[in-house]
Amino acid sequence: MQNDISQAQRAVQGGDFRTAQRLARKGLKADKTHPGWMNIAGIAECGLGRHKAGLPHFQLALKLAPDFHDARRNLAQTLVLLGRTDEADMHLRQLTDANPQDAGAWALLAQVGMARGDDVAAKAAVDRVIALYPGQAHGYLLRARLLGQTGDEMGALADLERAAELEPGNVEALIALSLPLARADRPDAARTVAERAVALAPGHVPARLALAMRLVEQGQTEAAKEQYRAVLEITPGQPEALEQLAQINSGAENAALIPQALAALKAADDSGPAKGQLHFALARIAAQAGDEDGFAKHLTRANAAMARLMPYDAGADTRLSEALMARFVPGADRDGSGDGVAPVYVLGLPRSGTSLTEAMLGAHPAVHPLGERIAPGRLLAPLINGNLPFDEQARATFRKGEAESLPALPDGTRFYTDKMPENYRLVGFLLTARADARVIHLRRDPRDVALSLWQAHLAGSALNYAYDLRAMAHRFNQYARMMAHWHAEFPGRILDLAYEDLVADVEGASHRLAAHLGLDWVPEMARPDQAAGQVLTLSANQLRQPVHTRSVGKWRKHEAMLAPFIAGLDPGLWPELGQARV
Repeated sequence: MQNDISQAQRAVQGGDFRTAQRLARKGLKADKTHPGWMNIAGIAECGLGRHKAGLPHFQLALKLAPDFHDARRNLAQTLVLLGRTDEADMHLRQLTDANPQDAGAWALLAQVGMARGDDVAAKAAVDRVIALYPGQAHGYLLRARLLGQTGDEMGALADLERAAELEPGNVEALIALSLPLARADRPDAARTVAERAVALAPGHVPARLALAMRLVEQGQTEAAKEQYRAVLEITPGQPEALEQLAQINSGAENAALIPQALAALKAADDSGPAKGQLHFALARIAAQAGDEDGFAKHLTRANAAMARLMPYDAGADTRLSEALMARFVPGADRDGSGDGVAPVYVLGLPRSGTSLTEAMLGAHPAVHPLGERIAPGRLLAPLINGNLPFDEQARATFRKGEAESLPALPDGTRFYTDKMPENYRLVGFLLTARADARVIHLRRDPRDVALSLWQAHLAGSALNYAYDLRAMAHRFNQYARMMAHWHAEFPGRILDLAYEDLVADVEGASHRLAAHLGLDWVPEMARPDQAAGQVLTLSANQLRQPVHTRSVGKWRKHEAMLAPFIAGLDPGLWPELGQARV
Protein backbone atom coordinates (compact mmCIF):
# COMPACT_ATOMS: atom_id res chain seq x y z
CA MET A 1 0.00 0.00 0.00
CA GLN A 2 2.74 2.48 0.98
CA ASN A 3 4.62 1.76 -2.25
CA ASP A 4 1.47 2.51 -4.25
CA ILE A 5 0.99 5.83 -2.43
CA SER A 6 4.63 6.74 -3.06
CA GLN A 7 4.16 5.94 -6.74
CA ALA A 8 1.05 8.13 -6.85
CA GLN A 9 2.90 10.98 -5.14
CA ARG A 10 5.69 10.74 -7.72
CA ALA A 11 3.08 10.89 -10.48
CA VAL A 12 1.63 14.05 -8.92
CA GLN A 13 5.08 15.64 -8.66
CA GLY A 14 5.70 14.87 -12.33
CA GLY A 15 2.36 16.33 -13.40
CA ASP A 16 1.02 12.92 -14.44
CA PHE A 17 -2.42 13.31 -12.90
CA ARG A 18 -4.03 10.54 -14.94
CA THR A 19 -1.71 7.98 -13.36
CA ALA A 20 -2.29 9.48 -9.92
CA GLN A 21 -6.04 9.27 -10.49
CA ARG A 22 -5.85 5.62 -11.57
CA LEU A 23 -3.75 4.66 -8.55
CA ALA A 24 -6.06 6.57 -6.19
CA ARG A 25 -9.11 4.77 -7.53
CA LYS A 26 -7.35 1.46 -7.08
CA GLY A 27 -6.35 2.39 -3.52
CA LEU A 28 -9.86 3.53 -2.57
CA LYS A 29 -11.34 0.36 -3.99
CA ALA A 30 -9.15 -1.58 -1.54
CA ASP A 31 -9.81 0.79 1.39
CA LYS A 32 -12.62 3.34 1.12
CA THR A 33 -11.68 4.99 4.44
CA HIS A 34 -8.01 5.69 3.70
CA PRO A 35 -7.52 9.49 4.04
CA GLY A 36 -4.23 9.40 2.11
CA TRP A 37 -5.90 7.99 -0.98
CA MET A 38 -8.75 10.49 -0.59
CA ASN A 39 -6.20 13.30 -0.61
CA ILE A 40 -4.43 11.99 -3.71
CA ALA A 41 -7.76 11.50 -5.49
CA GLY A 42 -8.56 15.18 -4.82
CA ILE A 43 -5.15 16.29 -6.07
CA ALA A 44 -5.61 14.25 -9.26
CA GLU A 45 -9.04 15.76 -9.95
CA CYS A 46 -7.69 19.28 -9.46
CA GLY A 47 -4.66 18.54 -11.61
CA LEU A 48 -7.02 17.51 -14.40
CA GLY A 49 -8.86 20.82 -14.09
CA ARG A 50 -11.87 19.47 -12.16
CA HIS A 51 -11.51 21.48 -8.97
CA LYS A 52 -15.14 21.19 -7.95
CA ALA A 53 -14.86 17.41 -8.19
CA GLY A 54 -11.70 17.45 -6.09
CA LEU A 55 -13.30 19.33 -3.21
CA PRO A 56 -15.31 16.47 -1.62
CA HIS A 57 -12.23 14.21 -1.59
CA PHE A 58 -10.33 16.67 0.61
CA GLN A 59 -13.37 17.24 2.80
CA LEU A 60 -13.82 13.50 3.36
CA ALA A 61 -10.10 13.07 4.05
CA LEU A 62 -10.43 15.67 6.83
CA LYS A 63 -13.56 14.04 8.19
CA LEU A 64 -11.61 10.80 8.46
CA ALA A 65 -8.49 12.50 9.86
CA PRO A 66 -9.13 16.06 11.23
CA ASP A 67 -5.40 16.60 11.87
CA PHE A 68 -4.45 15.74 8.26
CA HIS A 69 -2.78 19.10 7.56
CA ASP A 70 -1.83 18.34 3.94
CA ALA A 71 -5.47 17.62 3.11
CA ARG A 72 -6.57 20.83 4.85
CA ARG A 73 -3.98 22.78 2.90
CA ASN A 74 -5.12 21.18 -0.36
CA LEU A 75 -8.73 21.93 0.53
CA ALA A 76 -7.85 25.58 1.15
CA GLN A 77 -5.98 25.81 -2.13
CA THR A 78 -8.95 24.39 -4.01
CA LEU A 79 -11.28 26.85 -2.29
CA VAL A 80 -8.98 29.70 -3.37
CA LEU A 81 -9.11 28.49 -6.97
CA LEU A 82 -12.90 28.34 -6.80
CA GLY A 83 -13.06 31.89 -5.45
CA ARG A 84 -14.29 30.86 -1.99
CA THR A 85 -11.68 32.90 -0.16
CA ASP A 86 -13.53 33.28 3.16
CA GLU A 87 -13.72 29.51 3.62
CA ALA A 88 -10.10 29.16 2.54
CA ASP A 89 -8.99 31.82 5.03
CA MET A 90 -10.71 29.95 7.88
CA HIS A 91 -8.86 26.70 7.13
CA LEU A 92 -5.55 28.48 6.66
CA ARG A 93 -5.81 30.31 9.98
CA GLN A 94 -6.28 26.92 11.64
CA LEU A 95 -3.06 25.74 10.01
CA THR A 96 -0.96 28.79 10.93
CA ASP A 97 -2.34 28.84 14.48
CA ALA A 98 -1.32 25.21 14.90
CA ASN A 99 2.05 25.76 13.24
CA PRO A 100 3.32 29.33 12.60
CA GLN A 101 6.16 27.81 10.57
CA ASP A 102 3.76 26.34 7.98
CA ALA A 103 5.11 28.10 4.90
CA GLY A 104 2.55 26.40 2.65
CA ALA A 105 -0.32 27.90 4.62
CA TRP A 106 1.29 31.35 4.59
CA ALA A 107 1.74 31.02 0.84
CA LEU A 108 -1.94 30.30 0.41
CA LEU A 109 -2.83 33.22 2.67
CA ALA A 110 -0.82 35.38 0.29
CA GLN A 111 -2.97 34.06 -2.56
CA VAL A 112 -6.11 34.84 -0.58
CA GLY A 113 -4.85 38.41 -0.11
CA MET A 114 -4.14 38.75 -3.83
CA ALA A 115 -7.55 37.36 -4.74
CA ARG A 116 -9.20 39.93 -2.45
CA GLY A 117 -7.05 42.77 -3.76
CA ASP A 118 -5.47 43.21 -0.31
CA ASP A 119 -1.86 43.81 -1.38
CA VAL A 120 -0.74 44.65 2.18
CA ALA A 121 -1.95 41.32 3.61
CA ALA A 122 -0.57 39.47 0.60
CA LYS A 123 2.86 41.05 0.98
CA ALA A 124 2.99 40.29 4.70
CA ALA A 125 2.22 36.63 4.02
CA VAL A 126 4.75 36.44 1.16
CA ASP A 127 7.45 38.02 3.32
CA ARG A 128 6.73 35.37 5.96
CA VAL A 129 7.25 32.60 3.39
CA ILE A 130 10.57 34.06 2.22
CA ALA A 131 11.75 34.60 5.80
CA LEU A 132 10.95 30.98 6.67
CA TYR A 133 12.67 29.54 3.61
CA PRO A 134 14.96 32.12 1.95
CA GLY A 135 16.78 29.44 -0.01
CA GLN A 136 13.66 28.07 -1.67
CA ALA A 137 11.93 29.24 -4.83
CA HIS A 138 8.32 29.27 -3.69
CA GLY A 139 8.34 32.59 -1.84
CA TYR A 140 10.01 34.38 -4.75
CA LEU A 141 7.48 32.90 -7.17
CA LEU A 142 4.66 34.26 -5.03
CA ARG A 143 6.25 37.67 -4.68
CA ALA A 144 6.78 37.80 -8.43
CA ARG A 145 3.08 37.20 -8.92
CA LEU A 146 2.22 39.98 -6.47
CA LEU A 147 4.69 42.39 -8.07
CA GLY A 148 3.25 41.58 -11.48
CA GLN A 149 -0.23 42.41 -10.24
CA THR A 150 0.95 45.78 -8.95
CA GLY A 151 2.73 46.68 -12.21
CA ASP A 152 6.36 46.03 -11.21
CA GLU A 153 7.21 43.80 -14.18
CA MET A 154 10.97 44.13 -13.81
CA GLY A 155 10.79 43.33 -10.09
CA ALA A 156 8.65 40.31 -10.86
CA LEU A 157 11.09 39.13 -13.50
CA ALA A 158 14.01 39.50 -11.07
CA ASP A 159 12.21 37.36 -8.49
CA LEU A 160 11.40 34.71 -11.08
CA GLU A 161 15.00 34.56 -12.21
CA ARG A 162 16.04 34.28 -8.55
CA ALA A 163 13.63 31.38 -8.07
CA ALA A 164 15.01 29.56 -11.11
CA GLU A 165 18.56 30.20 -9.89
CA LEU A 166 17.81 28.79 -6.44
CA GLU A 167 16.12 25.70 -7.84
CA PRO A 168 17.30 25.03 -11.41
CA GLY A 169 15.20 21.87 -11.51
CA ASN A 170 11.99 23.54 -10.37
CA VAL A 171 9.62 23.05 -13.30
CA GLU A 172 7.01 25.45 -11.91
CA ALA A 173 9.63 28.21 -11.63
CA LEU A 174 10.73 27.69 -15.22
CA ILE A 175 7.14 27.78 -16.48
CA ALA A 176 6.41 30.96 -14.51
CA LEU A 177 9.58 32.59 -15.89
CA SER A 178 8.81 31.87 -19.54
CA LEU A 179 6.07 34.43 -20.26
CA PRO A 180 7.70 37.38 -18.40
CA LEU A 181 10.88 36.77 -20.39
CA ALA A 182 8.82 36.93 -23.56
CA ARG A 183 7.17 40.16 -22.38
CA ALA A 184 10.62 41.56 -21.62
CA ASP A 185 11.48 41.03 -25.29
CA ARG A 186 13.78 38.07 -24.62
CA PRO A 187 12.06 35.46 -26.83
CA ASP A 188 14.98 33.04 -27.09
CA ALA A 189 15.41 32.94 -23.32
CA ALA A 190 11.64 32.50 -22.92
CA ARG A 191 11.64 29.49 -25.24
CA THR A 192 14.78 28.04 -23.67
CA VAL A 193 13.39 27.94 -20.13
CA ALA A 194 10.17 26.33 -21.40
CA GLU A 195 12.25 23.72 -23.26
CA ARG A 196 14.20 23.05 -20.05
CA ALA A 197 10.95 22.56 -18.13
CA VAL A 198 9.77 19.99 -20.68
CA ALA A 199 13.13 18.22 -20.62
CA LEU A 200 12.96 17.98 -16.82
CA ALA A 201 9.35 16.75 -16.78
CA PRO A 202 8.20 15.42 -20.18
CA GLY A 203 4.82 14.46 -18.73
CA HIS A 204 4.15 17.90 -17.25
CA VAL A 205 1.23 19.33 -19.23
CA PRO A 206 1.62 23.03 -18.22
CA ALA A 207 5.28 22.90 -19.27
CA ARG A 208 4.38 21.64 -22.74
CA LEU A 209 1.57 24.18 -23.05
CA ALA A 210 3.99 26.99 -22.17
CA LEU A 211 6.53 25.77 -24.71
CA ALA A 212 3.85 25.43 -27.38
CA MET A 213 2.75 29.02 -26.84
CA ARG A 214 6.31 30.34 -27.05
CA LEU A 215 6.70 28.49 -30.36
CA VAL A 216 3.46 29.96 -31.71
CA GLU A 217 4.62 33.45 -30.71
CA GLN A 218 7.83 32.94 -32.65
CA GLY A 219 6.12 31.59 -35.76
CA GLN A 220 7.24 27.96 -35.29
CA THR A 221 3.81 26.52 -35.96
CA GLU A 222 4.75 22.94 -36.77
CA ALA A 223 6.89 22.63 -33.64
CA ALA A 224 4.00 24.05 -31.60
CA LYS A 225 1.66 21.43 -33.05
CA GLU A 226 4.04 18.70 -31.86
CA GLN A 227 3.83 20.02 -28.31
CA TYR A 228 0.04 20.25 -28.32
CA ARG A 229 -0.21 16.72 -29.70
CA ALA A 230 2.12 15.51 -26.97
CA VAL A 231 -0.19 17.11 -24.40
CA LEU A 232 -3.14 15.21 -25.88
CA GLU A 233 -1.20 11.96 -25.64
CA ILE A 234 -0.49 12.65 -21.96
CA THR A 235 -3.99 13.93 -21.19
CA PRO A 236 -6.52 13.04 -23.92
CA GLY A 237 -9.12 15.75 -24.31
CA GLN A 238 -7.05 18.46 -22.58
CA PRO A 239 -9.18 21.55 -23.40
CA GLU A 240 -6.46 24.19 -23.84
CA ALA A 241 -4.44 21.96 -26.16
CA LEU A 242 -7.50 21.18 -28.26
CA GLU A 243 -8.50 24.83 -28.48
CA GLN A 244 -5.04 26.09 -29.40
CA LEU A 245 -4.37 23.24 -31.82
CA ALA A 246 -7.66 23.93 -33.59
CA GLN A 247 -6.44 27.48 -34.27
CA ILE A 248 -3.27 26.41 -36.09
CA ASN A 249 -4.26 23.10 -37.67
CA SER A 250 -5.27 22.60 -41.28
CA GLY A 251 -8.84 21.58 -41.98
CA ALA A 252 -7.85 17.94 -42.49
CA GLU A 253 -5.88 17.87 -39.25
CA ASN A 254 -8.77 19.43 -37.36
CA ALA A 255 -11.30 16.95 -38.72
CA ALA A 256 -9.37 14.22 -36.91
CA LEU A 257 -9.76 16.14 -33.63
CA ILE A 258 -13.56 16.11 -33.63
CA PRO A 259 -14.15 12.78 -31.80
CA GLN A 260 -11.67 13.71 -29.06
CA ALA A 261 -13.14 17.20 -28.66
CA LEU A 262 -16.70 15.88 -28.44
CA ALA A 263 -15.69 13.24 -25.88
CA ALA A 264 -13.91 15.88 -23.80
CA LEU A 265 -16.95 18.15 -24.00
CA LYS A 266 -19.17 15.38 -22.69
CA ALA A 267 -16.88 14.93 -19.66
CA ALA A 268 -16.32 18.65 -18.93
CA ASP A 269 -18.03 20.35 -15.99
CA ASP A 270 -19.19 23.96 -15.50
CA SER A 271 -16.72 24.99 -12.79
CA GLY A 272 -13.97 26.12 -15.15
CA PRO A 273 -13.32 27.24 -18.71
CA ALA A 274 -13.15 23.74 -20.26
CA LYS A 275 -16.60 23.80 -21.89
CA GLY A 276 -15.95 27.21 -23.38
CA GLN A 277 -12.53 26.19 -24.69
CA LEU A 278 -13.90 23.04 -26.31
CA HIS A 279 -16.82 24.84 -27.94
CA PHE A 280 -14.38 27.44 -29.31
CA ALA A 281 -12.30 24.61 -30.77
CA LEU A 282 -15.34 22.99 -32.36
CA ALA A 283 -16.48 26.35 -33.76
CA ARG A 284 -13.13 26.80 -35.47
CA ILE A 285 -13.32 23.29 -36.92
CA ALA A 286 -16.89 23.89 -38.14
CA ALA A 287 -15.82 27.16 -39.80
CA GLN A 288 -13.02 25.42 -41.67
CA ALA A 289 -15.47 22.78 -42.87
CA GLY A 290 -17.96 25.41 -44.06
CA ASP A 291 -20.53 24.29 -41.47
CA GLU A 292 -22.16 27.66 -40.73
CA ASP A 293 -24.83 26.21 -38.43
CA GLY A 294 -22.22 24.35 -36.38
CA PHE A 295 -20.02 27.45 -36.30
CA ALA A 296 -22.84 29.61 -34.88
CA LYS A 297 -24.03 26.91 -32.46
CA HIS A 298 -20.63 26.27 -30.92
CA LEU A 299 -19.74 29.97 -30.71
CA THR A 300 -23.00 30.74 -28.92
CA ARG A 301 -22.41 27.93 -26.43
CA ALA A 302 -18.73 28.81 -25.97
CA ASN A 303 -19.47 32.42 -25.11
CA ALA A 304 -22.40 31.49 -22.88
CA ALA A 305 -20.11 29.18 -20.89
CA MET A 306 -17.52 31.93 -20.45
CA ALA A 307 -20.14 34.57 -19.61
CA ARG A 308 -21.32 32.41 -16.71
CA LEU A 309 -17.79 32.43 -15.30
CA MET A 310 -17.12 36.14 -15.93
CA PRO A 311 -20.34 38.20 -15.95
CA TYR A 312 -20.25 41.81 -17.15
CA ASP A 313 -21.46 44.68 -14.93
CA ALA A 314 -22.71 47.35 -17.34
CA GLY A 315 -23.51 49.84 -14.56
CA ALA A 316 -20.05 49.67 -13.00
CA ASP A 317 -18.45 49.97 -16.43
CA THR A 318 -20.46 53.09 -17.27
CA ARG A 319 -19.59 54.71 -13.94
CA LEU A 320 -15.88 54.02 -14.47
CA SER A 321 -15.91 55.42 -18.02
CA GLU A 322 -17.65 58.60 -16.92
CA ALA A 323 -15.31 59.05 -13.97
CA LEU A 324 -12.23 58.67 -16.18
CA MET A 325 -13.49 61.26 -18.67
CA ALA A 326 -14.50 63.70 -15.91
CA ARG A 327 -10.92 63.76 -14.59
CA PHE A 328 -9.65 65.62 -17.67
CA VAL A 329 -11.15 68.96 -18.64
CA PRO A 330 -9.86 71.82 -20.82
CA GLY A 331 -7.12 73.78 -19.09
CA ALA A 332 -5.94 70.91 -16.87
CA ASP A 333 -2.23 70.78 -16.04
CA ARG A 334 -0.08 69.01 -18.62
CA ASP A 335 3.60 68.06 -18.49
CA GLY A 336 6.30 68.53 -21.10
CA SER A 337 8.37 65.91 -22.87
CA GLY A 338 9.74 63.07 -20.82
CA ASP A 339 13.30 61.83 -20.74
CA GLY A 340 14.56 59.11 -23.03
CA VAL A 341 12.59 56.99 -25.47
CA ALA A 342 9.02 58.17 -26.07
CA PRO A 343 5.98 55.89 -25.93
CA VAL A 344 3.63 55.26 -28.83
CA TYR A 345 0.28 53.97 -27.61
CA VAL A 346 -1.49 51.95 -30.30
CA LEU A 347 -5.04 51.51 -29.07
CA GLY A 348 -8.65 50.88 -29.94
CA LEU A 349 -11.00 47.96 -29.51
CA PRO A 350 -9.40 44.51 -29.37
CA ARG A 351 -9.19 42.95 -32.85
CA SER A 352 -9.24 46.36 -34.52
CA GLY A 353 -5.79 46.13 -36.13
CA THR A 354 -3.52 47.19 -33.28
CA SER A 355 -1.16 44.23 -33.77
CA LEU A 356 -0.86 44.89 -37.49
CA THR A 357 -0.17 48.57 -36.85
CA GLU A 358 2.48 47.76 -34.27
CA ALA A 359 4.18 45.40 -36.73
CA MET A 360 4.29 48.21 -39.31
CA LEU A 361 5.77 50.62 -36.79
CA GLY A 362 8.20 48.00 -35.48
CA ALA A 363 9.64 47.56 -38.97
CA HIS A 364 11.19 51.03 -38.60
CA PRO A 365 14.72 50.91 -37.08
CA ALA A 366 13.91 53.76 -34.69
CA VAL A 367 10.83 52.03 -33.23
CA HIS A 368 10.94 49.05 -30.89
CA PRO A 369 7.69 47.06 -30.48
CA LEU A 370 6.89 45.87 -26.94
CA GLY A 371 3.41 44.40 -27.43
CA GLU A 372 0.68 44.71 -24.82
CA ARG A 373 2.25 46.25 -21.75
CA ILE A 374 0.49 45.95 -18.41
CA ALA A 375 2.66 48.49 -16.56
CA PRO A 376 0.67 51.68 -17.35
CA GLY A 377 -2.62 50.18 -16.21
CA ARG A 378 -1.08 48.74 -13.05
CA LEU A 379 0.69 51.99 -12.19
CA LEU A 380 -2.49 54.00 -12.62
CA ALA A 381 -4.83 51.56 -10.86
CA PRO A 382 -4.26 52.93 -7.31
CA LEU A 383 -4.98 56.49 -8.54
CA ILE A 384 -8.12 55.40 -10.35
CA ASN A 385 -9.44 53.11 -7.61
CA GLY A 386 -8.73 55.67 -4.90
CA ASN A 387 -9.86 58.67 -6.97
CA LEU A 388 -6.50 60.30 -6.21
CA PRO A 389 -5.30 63.40 -8.11
CA PHE A 390 -3.02 62.99 -11.10
CA ASP A 391 -0.97 65.99 -10.01
CA GLU A 392 2.61 66.90 -10.83
CA GLN A 393 4.06 64.44 -8.32
CA ALA A 394 1.75 61.64 -9.46
CA ARG A 395 2.69 62.27 -13.09
CA ALA A 396 6.39 62.16 -12.25
CA THR A 397 5.89 58.92 -10.32
CA PHE A 398 4.03 57.43 -13.28
CA ARG A 399 6.79 58.39 -15.74
CA LYS A 400 9.44 56.95 -13.44
CA GLY A 401 7.52 53.71 -12.93
CA GLU A 402 6.92 53.26 -16.64
CA ALA A 403 10.58 53.90 -17.46
CA GLU A 404 11.71 51.39 -14.83
CA SER A 405 9.36 48.76 -16.24
CA LEU A 406 10.93 48.89 -19.70
CA PRO A 407 13.33 46.20 -20.90
CA ALA A 408 16.66 47.18 -22.38
CA LEU A 409 16.05 48.82 -25.75
CA PRO A 410 18.40 48.70 -28.76
CA ASP A 411 20.70 51.63 -29.46
CA GLY A 412 19.10 54.17 -31.76
CA THR A 413 15.57 53.55 -30.47
CA ARG A 414 13.51 56.76 -30.40
CA PHE A 415 10.09 55.23 -29.72
CA TYR A 416 8.69 52.09 -28.16
CA THR A 417 5.18 50.84 -28.81
CA ASP A 418 2.56 49.74 -26.32
CA LYS A 419 -0.36 48.11 -28.12
CA MET A 420 -2.61 47.34 -25.18
CA PRO A 421 -5.91 48.02 -27.01
CA GLU A 422 -7.88 49.09 -23.95
CA ASN A 423 -5.44 51.85 -23.12
CA TYR A 424 -8.15 53.93 -24.82
CA ARG A 425 -9.63 54.28 -21.33
CA LEU A 426 -6.37 55.80 -20.06
CA VAL A 427 -5.70 58.34 -22.82
CA GLY A 428 -6.20 61.28 -20.45
CA PHE A 429 -3.44 60.04 -18.15
CA LEU A 430 -1.08 59.01 -20.95
CA LEU A 431 -1.21 62.28 -22.88
CA THR A 432 -1.20 64.46 -19.75
CA ALA A 433 1.93 62.77 -18.40
CA ARG A 434 4.11 63.31 -21.50
CA ALA A 435 3.87 65.83 -24.29
CA ASP A 436 6.03 63.59 -26.50
CA ALA A 437 3.72 60.57 -26.15
CA ARG A 438 1.99 59.57 -29.38
CA VAL A 439 -1.44 57.94 -29.68
CA ILE A 440 -2.53 55.97 -32.73
CA HIS A 441 -6.18 55.02 -32.63
CA LEU A 442 -7.40 52.11 -34.74
CA ARG A 443 -11.05 52.32 -35.70
CA ARG A 444 -12.81 49.41 -37.39
CA ASP A 445 -16.40 48.61 -38.32
CA PRO A 446 -17.81 47.49 -34.94
CA ARG A 447 -19.68 44.59 -36.53
CA ASP A 448 -16.45 43.09 -37.88
CA VAL A 449 -14.79 43.66 -34.50
CA ALA A 450 -17.69 41.94 -32.75
CA LEU A 451 -17.49 38.92 -35.06
CA SER A 452 -13.76 38.63 -34.45
CA LEU A 453 -14.15 38.93 -30.67
CA TRP A 454 -17.10 36.51 -30.60
CA GLN A 455 -14.93 33.76 -32.06
CA ALA A 456 -11.58 34.75 -30.53
CA HIS A 457 -11.67 33.74 -26.83
CA LEU A 458 -9.25 36.40 -25.68
CA ALA A 459 -7.75 35.76 -22.26
CA GLY A 460 -8.43 37.82 -19.15
CA SER A 461 -11.42 38.99 -17.15
CA ALA A 462 -10.98 42.54 -18.52
CA LEU A 463 -12.65 41.32 -21.71
CA ASN A 464 -15.66 39.70 -20.02
CA TYR A 465 -17.99 41.89 -22.09
CA ALA A 466 -16.93 39.96 -25.21
CA TYR A 467 -18.88 36.87 -24.09
CA ASP A 468 -22.31 38.54 -24.33
CA LEU A 469 -23.48 40.30 -27.49
CA ARG A 470 -25.60 42.88 -25.66
CA ALA A 471 -22.79 43.56 -23.20
CA MET A 472 -20.40 43.95 -26.12
CA ALA A 473 -22.64 46.58 -27.72
CA HIS A 474 -22.80 48.48 -24.42
CA ARG A 475 -19.02 48.46 -24.04
CA PHE A 476 -18.48 49.48 -27.68
CA ASN A 477 -20.77 52.48 -27.18
CA GLN A 478 -18.78 53.47 -24.09
CA TYR A 479 -15.58 53.22 -26.13
CA ALA A 480 -16.93 55.46 -28.90
CA ARG A 481 -18.02 58.08 -26.36
CA MET A 482 -14.59 58.02 -24.71
CA MET A 483 -12.66 58.41 -27.94
CA ALA A 484 -14.85 61.37 -28.95
CA HIS A 485 -14.10 62.92 -25.55
CA TRP A 486 -10.34 62.43 -25.87
CA HIS A 487 -10.33 63.96 -29.36
CA ALA A 488 -12.06 67.04 -27.99
CA GLU A 489 -9.75 67.20 -24.98
CA PHE A 490 -6.47 66.61 -26.86
CA PRO A 491 -7.01 68.02 -30.36
CA GLY A 492 -4.37 67.01 -32.88
CA ARG A 493 -2.62 64.52 -30.60
CA ILE A 494 -4.46 61.37 -31.69
CA LEU A 495 -4.01 59.88 -35.14
CA ASP A 496 -7.13 58.04 -36.28
CA LEU A 497 -6.50 55.16 -38.65
CA ALA A 498 -9.33 53.11 -40.12
CA TYR A 499 -8.58 49.39 -40.32
CA GLU A 500 -10.38 49.23 -43.66
CA ASP A 501 -8.09 51.93 -45.10
CA LEU A 502 -5.01 50.32 -43.60
CA VAL A 503 -5.52 46.93 -45.25
CA ALA A 504 -6.61 48.50 -48.55
CA ASP A 505 -3.47 50.66 -48.81
CA VAL A 506 -0.70 49.42 -46.54
CA GLU A 507 1.95 51.67 -48.02
CA GLY A 508 -0.20 54.79 -47.70
CA ALA A 509 -1.06 53.94 -44.09
CA SER A 510 2.58 53.31 -43.23
CA HIS A 511 3.48 56.75 -44.61
CA ARG A 512 0.88 58.31 -42.30
CA LEU A 513 2.29 56.40 -39.32
CA ALA A 514 5.84 57.51 -40.02
CA ALA A 515 4.74 61.12 -40.39
CA HIS A 516 2.85 61.03 -37.08
CA LEU A 517 6.08 60.04 -35.35
CA GLY A 518 8.18 62.55 -37.29
CA LEU A 519 10.20 59.76 -38.90
CA ASP A 520 11.31 59.16 -42.46
CA TRP A 521 9.34 56.34 -44.06
CA VAL A 522 11.15 53.07 -44.80
CA PRO A 523 9.82 50.46 -47.30
CA GLU A 524 9.87 47.69 -44.69
CA MET A 525 6.92 49.34 -42.97
CA ALA A 526 4.71 48.31 -45.90
CA ARG A 527 5.53 44.61 -45.39
CA PRO A 528 4.61 43.87 -41.77
CA ASP A 529 4.32 40.13 -42.50
CA GLN A 530 8.07 40.05 -43.12
CA ALA A 531 8.88 42.22 -40.11
CA ALA A 532 6.80 40.39 -37.48
CA GLY A 533 9.03 38.81 -34.85
CA GLN A 534 7.68 37.56 -31.56
CA VAL A 535 3.92 38.18 -31.25
CA LEU A 536 2.34 37.64 -27.82
CA THR A 537 -1.31 37.87 -28.88
CA LEU A 538 -3.93 35.94 -30.78
CA SER A 539 -2.76 37.73 -33.95
CA ALA A 540 0.50 35.75 -34.11
CA ASN A 541 -0.55 33.64 -37.10
CA GLN A 542 -2.39 36.39 -38.98
CA LEU A 543 0.56 38.78 -38.81
CA ARG A 544 2.79 36.35 -40.65
CA GLN A 545 0.52 36.43 -43.69
CA PRO A 546 0.54 39.23 -46.31
CA VAL A 547 -2.00 41.95 -45.46
CA HIS A 548 -5.42 41.25 -47.00
CA THR A 549 -8.96 42.63 -47.04
CA ARG A 550 -10.81 39.34 -46.60
CA SER A 551 -12.06 40.27 -43.11
CA VAL A 552 -13.62 43.56 -44.20
CA GLY A 553 -17.40 43.25 -44.18
CA LYS A 554 -17.28 39.64 -43.09
CA TRP A 555 -19.96 40.37 -40.49
CA ARG A 556 -22.61 40.37 -43.24
CA LYS A 557 -22.32 36.61 -43.56
CA HIS A 558 -23.15 36.25 -39.85
CA GLU A 559 -25.64 39.11 -39.45
CA ALA A 560 -28.32 36.90 -37.89
CA MET A 561 -25.92 35.59 -35.26
CA LEU A 562 -24.80 39.13 -34.40
CA ALA A 563 -28.33 40.60 -34.35
CA PRO A 564 -28.46 41.34 -30.56
CA PHE A 565 -25.14 43.18 -30.83
CA ILE A 566 -26.10 45.23 -33.88
CA ALA A 567 -29.40 46.21 -32.29
CA GLY A 568 -27.55 47.51 -29.22
CA LEU A 569 -25.23 49.90 -31.10
CA ASP A 570 -25.96 53.63 -30.87
CA PRO A 571 -26.24 54.90 -34.49
CA GLY A 572 -25.22 58.36 -33.36
CA LEU A 573 -21.80 57.02 -32.31
CA TRP A 574 -21.22 54.73 -35.28
CA PRO A 575 -21.40 56.40 -38.71
CA GLU A 576 -20.34 53.02 -40.17
CA LEU A 577 -23.86 51.75 -39.57
CA GLY A 578 -25.16 53.97 -42.34
CA GLN A 579 -22.42 53.14 -44.82
CA ALA A 580 -22.35 50.31 -47.34
CA ARG A 581 -18.78 49.14 -46.96
CA VAL A 582 -17.85 46.01 -48.91
